[in-house]
Amino acid sequence: MTTESTITDNEDVDPAAEAELTAALEQVLVDGKPLWQVCGWTADQVEGVYSIGYHYYEAGAYEEALKVFKPLVMLNSADVRSWMALGATSQMMNDYTSALESFGYASLLDPQNPKPFFHAMECHIALKNYPAAQTAGEYVLAVAGDSPQNAPLTARTKVLLGALSAK
Repeated sequence: MTTESTITDNEDVDPAAEAELTAALEQVLVDGKPLWQVCGWTADQVEGVYSIGYHYYEAGAYEEALKVFKPLVMLNSADVRSWMALGATSQMMNDYTSALESFGYASLLDPQNPKPFFHAMECHIALKNYPAAQTAGEYVLAVAGDSPQNAPLTARTKVLLGALSAK
């Protein structure tokens, strides 16, 4: 059995284009520069794309929102808000596994934010993964602490944890 390679020979690649691509990859991988900057976008353009996705999400057009938020997290992988938006969109589409991945990235980027843990708890409950939901709820309470700003989230978490302990 033979397989055909889809990679072209170096003869077919324009050396200038290859050098440009290599430099761009170095900026992203080595220097940690966001892809949107390497592509020449402005912060206002990225914000405009986010706004379009948010508009779709608010309108309940989740398929369209997903088409915006997926590339957006690739363009700016360090943006917690975009990961949260992608997670929320996936959650609304009942794709809880994808939502958990997105909330996981958001929690890594901002471990002091209880919201990704809360939404992860909701997803685990939907998946009937109650031990993981319990753990996520405990993280919410630990991260939220006694902050008045987090009081509504803390109250909702306690209600869900109470329901979980009754199971």
